Amino acid sequence: MKLSPWSRAALAALAVAACGGPAKVGTRPSWRTQTHQHKKSATQPPRMVEFAPTGAAVERYNGPPVTAAPSDPLADRIVDAMRDAAEQAGMPAPVADGRLFAAARDLAAVVPENTPIQYPAVEFALQRHGIIEPSPHLMVIWGPIDDPQAIMEQLVTRIPEILQAGPFTRIGVGSAMRGKDGQGAAILALQTSSIETDPIPRALPAGGSTKLHGRVHAPYQNPQLFVTRENGDVDELPVSGSGGEFRASLSCDQRQGRQQVEITAVDEHGSTVLANFPVWCGESPPTSMRIEYDPRDAETLSAADAEKRLLDLVNADRAQFGLPALVPDPAVAAVARAHSQEMYETGVVAHISPRTGSAADRVKAVHIVTPVVLENVARAYGVVEAEQGLMNSPGHRANILSKDATNIGVGVVVGEEVAGRRELFITQVFTFKGGKVDPVAAVAQVRKAISGVSMASEDPQLSRLAQHQADEVASGVTPADSTKHTSARANAEGLPGRYSRVSTAVIPVPKVSAFQPNKIFDAKITNYGVGIAQGPNPTLGDNAIYIVLLIAVRR
Repeated sequence: MKLSPWSRAALAALAVAACGGPAKVGTRPSWRTQTHQHKKSATQPPRMVEFAPTGAAVERYNGPPVTAAPSDPLADRIVDAMRDAAEQAGMPAPVADGRLFAAARDLAAVVPENTPIQYPAVEFALQRHGIIEPSPHLMVIWGPIDDPQAIMEQLVTRIPEILQAGPFTRIGVGSAMRGKDGQGAAILALQTSSIETDPIPRALPAGGSTKLHGRVHAPYQNPQLFVTRENGDVDELPVSGSGGEFRASLSCDQRQGRQQVEITAVDEHGSTVLANFPVWCGESPPTSMRIEYDPRDAETLSAADAEKRLLDLVNADRAQFGLPALVPDPAVAAVARAHSQEMYETGVVAHISPRTGSAADRVKAVHIVTPVVLENVARAYGVVEAEQGLMNSPGHRANILSKDATNIGVGVVVGEEVAGRRELFITQVFTFKGGKVDPVAAVAQVRKAISGVSMASEDPQLSRLAQHQADEVASGVTPADSTKHTSARANAEGLPGRYSRVSTAVIPVPKVSAFQPNKIFDAKITNYGVGIAQGPNPTLGDNAIYIVLLIAVRR
């Protein structure tokens, strides 16, 4: 994603629950759990499981025909019970979707008995059956699969609680025998969709391309598309269309491998991930995957320990791409922690809060001055799962790998136990805090930037005046007053006799590399002077860099 973080529009409000979620980003009720007819096993899941579903995968996302939902005694009873309960509650009943049935069946064959199934496995199952929306609500029921009545006895008391997280668009049910005694796992999957698209190929030939056309449903609007390339870079795709419609093009060009596409849109809670799916360039989509259960996620962590581990994981991901580690900021962490606490209390994982507004509002409210505010939010069952989920989302990945962020605050609140693990409500806030710069090196960097766009020569007299003005501005003199002082000095030193025009530009930047000389220099300018000083700025913070340029046209 190409960000311009030095403006007030820098806030990246891209939210997704790291373990998936329905249309309201990250909402996940406590019923995403497992119930048991028999005693739960005390053993840990295997470290790695091969997930290789049988049957052919689809070639296109959202491609016709949509498979009809299979009929079996257990699935029929669950679907009927959910439909009847929805009608009694005055809610639209979810529609049986054969794709979701197939994904639930695949997952039932590998879901571990004592821990939530990993988010990448849920994504894999959905995508091989052509579903682009994020992970659905899942309920895993353990018991005698060939005895629907026994399964329904566990489920029926939970249905009202389940419906509170609705309304749901789709329903799927899948089951698999997992023992010789007839015991097994049944999975109820419920999904909300707020997007529709034309069919999208899951794979493209080398150098191929495809059109992405669709629309988002109210209350969502202003769709945006992002893609994580096979090398880890994140790009924003140009989008056309009005209202909720979008049109974009995804091209392989010289790329090979996985291109992770994300479609977001905005509602009152901020930006929401409505779709997240891979398209493979010059390769066939994989037919199997390894589900890795990281033992660190099975540990019971305090909020403080979880925050530290998430910080370590963020910086490990940055190190893989040659980026400097982010410095923890306790004040920003307090902001993140307070937002996680609110998400825990409300059950809604989102960027925009009716209490506190946006991340930028929350940072400003505690008098933190920074030109960059980026935020990731998630609800997960382990720190490794959370970080992997965020890195798999192009928008969140761009925040973690931002070249403009220097500091981070991580806030975690530990929630209820789900299938032997505690829910984690997570907020990551990324900011920029400038440090002291070497003025000699900074001036040299500015000179180099100017030489790349202009043939103008530096005038030592102009530079001396520019440095004087830079020192004034950094000490608190307003740019307007300091410019008047500089004009008086220039007149006293006879500069009007040498130059037909001398103009002054005062440019505050958070770092020297943000200076853009092409916006200042034109072909008429023959000479310039440059001065640099550091001081407080109401937008950029205490160590803002003031670049003062005197640009002149020789007579």
